[in-house]
Amino acid sequence: MTAETTLMPAKEATAPEPEILTLRTQLVSSGHTKDLLAATDGMTFHIHCYGPKGGENGLHAHIEEDHLFVVLQGEAQFFGRSGPLPVLKKNQALMLPKGAFYSFSNEGQEPLVMIRFGAMDKNAPGGRLDPHGKPIPGRGKQKGAKPPAYIEGKFFE
Repeated sequence: MTAETTLMPAKEATAPEPEILTLRTQLVSSGHTKDLLAATDGMTFHIHCYGPKGGENGLHAHIEEDHLFVVLQGEAQFFGRSGPLPVLKKNQALMLPKGAFYSFSNEGQEPLVMIRFGAMDKNAPGGRLDPHGKPIPGRGKQKGAKPPAYIEGKFFE
């Protein structure tokens, strides 16, 4: 048997196919949207839109997930444990390794559109902690969370 034949599967396996995604989301004047564009066993890819003065809930860390935010439109003011980070503008990104504390807000007058890559073991329980080690819910599950107010006929695309 040659090295070439040892790499061939015994049975014809079904390989995953590439998938083309469209980065499109309806803009909001308030609230927040989160649309899942793709997922695998170890990765998620979302597009988010935050209305002016919106953002992520208080300082928190994802204990089992690395993630990356990329600004597509608007500006995002991120905060870490030591205070504000430089404002992220269009085509800038922020890498957040699991356990890194952060929050952010959209202090601008236009909707903030970002894509978010998340990577974690699909069997991990996940979860978010505040700086005191207490579990906190995601923004959409927080008390007082408001539904998005869509801007009719306006999309990021």
